[in-house]
Amino acid sequence: MQRDLGISAEAARTRFSDEATAVRTSKAVRAELGGRIAGSWIDTGTGHLVVAVTDSATEKRARRLGARTRRVKHGAAELAAAYRTVSSRIGTGRSGVHRWGVDAQHNRVVVELARTASAPSLKGLPKGIVRIERTDDVPQQQGGAIRGGETWSPYNESPCSIGFAVTGPSGEKGFLTAGHCTNDVDQGAYGSDGSWVGTSNKGGSRSVDSSEGDFGLVTVESSAWSLTSQVSAYQYGAATVTGSAEGMAGQTVCRSGQTTGWRCGTITSVDQSVNYGNVVVDGLSYTNACSDGGDSGGAYVTWTGSKWKAVGLHSGGGVVHCGQTGSPYTMFQPVNEALGKWGLTLVTG
Repeated sequence: MQRDLGISAEAARTRFSDEATAVRTSKAVRAELGGRIAGSWIDTGTGHLVVAVTDSATEKRARRLGARTRRVKHGAAELAAAYRTVSSRIGTGRSGVHRWGVDAQHNRVVVELARTASAPSLKGLPKGIVRIERTDDVPQQQGGAIRGGETWSPYNESPCSIGFAVTGPSGEKGFLTAGHCTNDVDQGAYGSDGSWVGTSNKGGSRSVDSSEGDFGLVTVESSAWSLTSQVSAYQYGAATVTGSAEGMAGQTVCRSGQTTGWRCGTITSVDQSVNYGNVVVDGLSYTNACSDGGDSGGAYVTWTGSKWKAVGLHSGGGVVHCGQTGSPYTMFQPVNEALGKWGLTLVTG
């Protein structure tokens, strides 16, 4: 945290405590107000939950629940409709269209394009609800070279990173990772020491790399490999996962991957559609942590309530890697979606 965010250990403890309070407040607000709010996020400067509202009654109730509010023009339904319209016009992926999704903090839908790409038609949409942004960066799925963040390799292909150890409803043992690392059916999986661990995408039904998401399962079959609840923090030790959580914009996260180790940052946006060129993946979250090739599948965790919670699986990042000049970003697949898809349970400690 000192290295990546420039804050002291004491400031980090305060920040996590504030975020835990904000997350609890967010749950209460969502439970009572639901679709009446147009989004929420954690203010990284104050640590308070901020809720976007369009009317006085909702604003008053949100404040009584402990949230701070921001009055906005577009409600949740209007933003969702605009997102669906943009998605339908982009289709299954258009060259040069990198990502699109709701930006709750600015009450709009953002579409990110290459400098020379043509923008989708905004005809019929409310004025100002969609913002077109241009960039020279390109999102890339990172699949270069049992604890989260450590190395695993699909047969003789480039290595990826382990996400979280899990068990299945029938006693199946395994670990979650990126779906683009598990595309091939019944492929041998090997650990950091080169020894056989088990089978990737066993039976052909344990990998998703599509609009549904970017997550896959490696079945652990070797008795030499045991499951743990730990995510490697490399030179900083290890984080013991106690459960899972949904990440929200403004929340602090740390990620672990076999190429760049333990890196921290902040979630900058959630529920984004990302065009990787060969596939469009919906529902990804963006952070400003750095990464590099081979970090794919690695674990994202957050510290809340004095415990580590699993948040996501590393999907990809921009062209600026750790140690390079520029503004890095990464994308992760929310872990709860992967757990729910196959009825999996995290190994916790």
